[in-house]
Amino acid sequence: MKLEKDTTISHYKIHSEIGKGGMGEVYLAEDTKLNRQVAVKFLNEEFGKDSEKLNRFIQEAQATSALNHPNILTVYGIDSFEDTHYIATEFIEGETLREAISKKETLPLNQILKIGIQTAEALSASHQAGIAHRDIKPENIMIRKDGYVKVLDFGLAKLTEKNKSEDDISLEGETKALVKTNPGVVMGTVSYMSPEQARGIETDERTDIWSLGIVLYEMLAGKVPFSGETINHTIVAILETEPKSLENVPDELQRIVRKTLTKEKNDRYQTARDLVIDLKNLRRELDLQGELERSIIPNKNTEVESENKTAVYHAKSVEETKAENPGLETKDKQRVTNTSSLAYAVTQAKCHKLATAVIGVVLLGVITAIAYFAFLSGGNQIKSIAVMPFINESGDKEVEYLSDGMTETLIASLTEIPNLSVKARSTVFYYKGKNKTPKEIGDELGVEAVLLGRLVQRGEELKLSLELVDTKTLDAIWSETYDRKMNNLITLQSEIARNVSDKLRLKLTTSEQEKLARSGTASSEAQKLYLKGIFHFNKRFGSGSGKQEMERSVSFFQQAIEKDPNYALAYAGLAASYSLMPYLYDYSPREYLPKGKEVAQKALELDPDLAEAHAALGNILLYSYDWEGAERSYLKAIEVN
Repeated sequence: MKLEKDTTISHYKIHSEIGKGGMGEVYLAEDTKLNRQVAVKFLNEEFGKDSEKLNRFIQEAQATSALNHPNILTVYGIDSFEDTHYIATEFIEGETLREAISKKETLPLNQILKIGIQTAEALSASHQAGIAHRDIKPENIMIRKDGYVKVLDFGLAKLTEKNKSEDDISLEGETKALVKTNPGVVMGTVSYMSPEQARGIETDERTDIWSLGIVLYEMLAGKVPFSGETINHTIVAILETEPKSLENVPDELQRIVRKTLTKEKNDRYQTARDLVIDLKNLRRELDLQGELERSIIPNKNTEVESENKTAVYHAKSVEETKAENPGLETKDKQRVTNTSSLAYAVTQAKCHKLATAVIGVVLLGVITAIAYFAFLSGGNQIKSIAVMPFINESGDKEVEYLSDGMTETLIASLTEIPNLSVKARSTVFYYKGKNKTPKEIGDELGVEAVLLGRLVQRGEELKLSLELVDTKTLDAIWSETYDRKMNNLITLQSEIARNVSDKLRLKLTTSEQEKLARSGTASSEAQKLYLKGIFHFNKRFGSGSGKQEMERSVSFFQQAIEKDPNYALAYAGLAASYSLMPYLYDYSPREYLPKGKEVAQKALELDPDLAEAHAALGNILLYSYDWEGAERSYLKAIEVN
């Protein structure tokens, strides 16, 4: 459909055509209702004639419009004009990654990492919403003038069919191959296809991780890792060959790219969030090393070429940063005038290769450690945090107890830390399943940091990925991936609590550290049963099933006590269940309140400072009309926690 300037369709006033592809034309238009620029994409008439394709387009446009993420193109609406369907989206002023790559042989490393992180963040959000892009490539990654990334065409790419001959398909063009999701049908632009796409078999979100790996490789090398004279040659390369090693690229980044391009999808990154964490960790490491390199005075009389290929990129990144921020040049000069004798010793050692090999490694380790701990001690202390519900990525609802339970027990551990405000479980679990950014959460809850977690359990293997994010700057303060056996669950919780307190720059006394490390049981099986009890206890208000959930919680708490008769938390959980059963459901107060009081007192015998037990006892005394006793118990619970 060809539209003239100033044509008005609904409340969109057409300005000019800004793009054209296999799907149709794209126009720059003005939204006359909201006085903003929009992009309006009109689909070819053939799409409107196929009801199945059209229905799929509408469904996926609706799903995409629900994705509220800063790195995903915002969809404003879909409609039709003269039997031609169109979609209105935000207008991005900038260039595609394809255009950026075409201008330079390779992009600066710091820019590559920024693009990679933001694209992976977008994929992580879409995958959580159940939407796989399936056509990640430079043409679908837009870079605004301020460097912000927007991923385009979520879902829309699935509509494009291969209707051209092989000779018409350009690996760098806009042509897409078949995009149906059924097995046996290939989809995606050829060079960016995953092995499973190339075989035409069922795909999932790990296909997007492969395609992003191809994009990362192309940004680093200036070319895609798999190519051929024809489509068939390219597909054979994808399925049967390995990518060539990247030159002058940090080892860790090489590892990351290789992992994204593993042909067996079970050996790739299983989630885009895991990829985000590794890329952010690498960026922080390179930033720190760059600071160290800039702090050392070069020897004016001797030009020494570094044998470390990583330094090539570091130096390049530093110079590019200076070019973008001229003020840094002066700051760097001021910084290096105060170089210590230690830095001078390193410079002189470069004259002797053997000395460099030995001293360089040792001193770099020392300097890195000093700089790291100086960084920790020099920053502002964070005083408020929200531990968001950990996401269960195991694909098994039976593991939900573990993700929820670990969230809750970590919240309980962190509340033991003085001068740290930790949002309550009831507050943070309101956000479970909601796609909120750390900034939105920070603004709504008034916290300085949020802790995000993703959990995968495979048999006895447990993987927990955590990321601590500053809600103001959106910088990652810290991230870590824990790979543990399920029988090490006990030590994991206290280890995480200590790590978080360290990264928040909180100084704890010895007794506070010991309290934080306290797990309550030496039995991993007892702890799993306790977590299951907590999981069902928190579902007590479930519609039509609350009574059954309470009974399940009692059963699991009792089983935990059988495994460890000295497990105070399990007694406290059982007391909490007993205290609420007569209040919420038709259980006899005469039977259950005495039971609850007995197990609450047992919990306090084992741990006099257990807030959960004091709170449960307070409930029981309240329902027994012992107002003063209830008040004492509640006040004690508040005092100890």
